[in-house]
Amino acid sequence: MSDSSLTPLLPVPQMEVQKIMLMRFDILKLYPIDILKHNFKCQFFLKFRLPGCAHLPRESGTDIPEPTAEWFMSKIEPQNLSGEGEPWKRVDKSVWRDGTGWSINMRVEGTFFLDLKLQDFPFDTQEIMIRMIYLNKNENRENNDRRHLCAEFELDTNYHSKLNMAGFMNPKQSWEPLGADDGIVKLDCQVGYYDAGEGRHFPELTATFEVKRRQGHVDVVAPAGMIAGLSLMTFFFLHDDTVRLATSLSLMIAAAAYLQVVSAKVPHINYMTKLDQYVFSNFAMLSVVTLVNGVMYICVDKGINVNIVNWVLLGVLAFGWVCIQLWWIVSLIVAKTTH
Repeated sequence: MSDSSLTPLLPVPQMEVQKIMLMRFDILKLYPIDILKHNFKCQFFLKFRLPGCAHLPRESGTDIPEPTAEWFMSKIEPQNLSGEGEPWKRVDKSVWRDGTGWSINMRVEGTFFLDLKLQDFPFDTQEIMIRMIYLNKNENRENNDRRHLCAEFELDTNYHSKLNMAGFMNPKQSWEPLGADDGIVKLDCQVGYYDAGEGRHFPELTATFEVKRRQGHVDVVAPAGMIAGLSLMTFFFLHDDTVRLATSLSLMIAAAAYLQVVSAKVPHINYMTKLDQYVFSNFAMLSVVTLVNGVMYICVDKGINVNIVNWVLLGVLAFGWVCIQLWWIVSLIVAKTTH
């Protein structure tokens, strides 16, 4: 067969990709931020524009879906849901003609996962993020699979995205949004592709802002420092007095019970936060005081003079206690002056 008899291959037309233009992304209500469950609940409003998109479906009889505004809206949903609480829902939605295209409006409510970074807890700053994805793999576009309607998010040049402080509800007592200007916090919106693993990538739209914790958990911190500080008073008791050792042991029991109460108030993570380091340092000092008092009692019982050693150890341990408290105070000042 000659080359002239070969039919030239025609190029496959590139699949059209619908642009989903973000016009507005506003957080209307932000409910409590739960650091124990690592999530937050919020309600937000989305407005998209679909330039050139049809609205009414044409004749059926094909497995290729029609590019209607309602169809594209049904494929937009949140991705980083926490799985706690009620399922996410579209509280309200609407579609109307907008020049040569269509506008999509949707009000969404759900509980979202919060990726906590708690090394500096309780002086931490956290990023609140909402991720929306379009449920059609980018690979369908690359494979020119016309059974799927591909789309991608874009930011309109005039889009706006914000959180009004009036909607920053219960978290006001514990959190302060960063970058607030006249009661409005601007959200940072980004578009791209979400990696779902196994070579799957979905168009994504994210909106983020940062919040900073207001309180330093004084109700947790103060008792830890006070119990450790009170243990130093035992050095003023008589060396051979059993009350000295009994008092130290009683403070140890009180500290252990206190730690059980504290553990229910702080996030369960596998690394130490600043609060953990502070509480552990005070507990370790209390353990040393108890050990010293026990050794002192034994030494006195054997007739060893420990007067000078008693006051030297008191000075060393008191200096250690002061250093622990100063470290915490400095951490608090640095956290308040940051951002």
